[in-house]
Amino acid sequence: MTSVAILFSLALKGQRSTFRGIVEYAAEHGPWFCHFQEGRTGARMLDFARTGVSGVIVSGVSRADAPEIAALGVPVVFVEPWDEMLAPDFPIRGAPYVRRDSRAIGAMAARYYLERGYESFAFVGEPRRYPWSEARRRGFEETLAAAGLGCAAYDRFTARDRTDWPGERNRLVAFLRGLPRPTAVFAPMDARARLVLEACAVAGLRVPEEIAVLGVDNDPLLCESTAPTLSSIHTGGFRRGWIAAEMLDALLHGREPRERAVSLPPLSVVTRSSTGYAAMTDPSISRAVSYIRRHARGGGIGVGDIVRAAGCSRRYLELRFRSRLGRSIRDELLGERLEWVKTLLSSTNLPIGEVTRRAGFARESHLGLLFRKATGATMRQWRRENHETPEE
Repeated sequence: MTSVAILFSLALKGQRSTFRGIVEYAAEHGPWFCHFQEGRTGARMLDFARTGVSGVIVSGVSRADAPEIAALGVPVVFVEPWDEMLAPDFPIRGAPYVRRDSRAIGAMAARYYLERGYESFAFVGEPRRYPWSEARRRGFEETLAAAGLGCAAYDRFTARDRTDWPGERNRLVAFLRGLPRPTAVFAPMDARARLVLEACAVAGLRVPEEIAVLGVDNDPLLCESTAPTLSSIHTGGFRRGWIAAEMLDALLHGREPRERAVSLPPLSVVTRSSTGYAAMTDPSISRAVSYIRRHARGGGIGVGDIVRAAGCSRRYLELRFRSRLGRSIRDELLGERLEWVKTLLSSTNLPIGEVTRRAGFARESHLGLLFRKATGATMRQWRRENHETPEE
């Protein structure tokens, strides 16, 4: 049996999803025995690798530890490598890798807020200034700049800020209080976005009416334990794990991987209570879209219901949608329903027929045509590329 060392922490949901992607690939193409660090006190991640493994899948590894991995003399694949790991003089040279496209994550955050009509934006950085955090900031700011809009940044940190959250919180509270209302805030990870929500509570700022907050990774444990619950960008760890395992499998059989450098775009934004249209200055659009968010997922509502919820004429509402959002009421309703379809496809193993039913469509064939027009893929193709095994 092939033995593979998985050298990365399983503390976060995205890392666990990546691990499951590796395990499911191994189950289908193996058998592999996957060694991983269980987190016992005093254990080192490299200890079990010395017992003899056929290959290694590793995330962040320091220049000091890299020679130990290189000395194993087995194929190595990187998942989410640090920039240093891709340098020409790094001890593990030329390893294929798969990672998230962090700039695309920032761009998705900006587009998400722009589609909701926000005009004031802020980025709350991570004190350690990780490269992926900076790349997400660049994607966010560049997309806003292309739309002729700027972005305030909370990004001046001291060494103490890395460990002294109560002290840093006072500065973040002051920053948030100084922003225009409403402002759309983007944080590069869910844990950081949770702290923004805490600072908003201390500052007496209403979320999302005054400050909207969006994170990254869509970890349900983090996102659904806040008040309000946290909207987040779903980045698809399962797919990263599958591709990493596919790369290693090719190397183990003496073949070149199909690609040696894969950068995956994010999947979607999972909207919860920390973002929304409630902060928009046009009350008719705010009421209409809030109604769509609450009632569209299972079908059963139409344009007439939305118009009544908005409290204005259909012609007026259509004109406001076109001028403010660039799309019709019907387009907005369909878009919300298709986002729910994507969520069901990526996070469950429900048959396509059941997905169709739960999304409120009468016929699978009709939904299939709409889905393909919107995404360029069939529902089955999209699920294969984006499936994310749910947490137990």
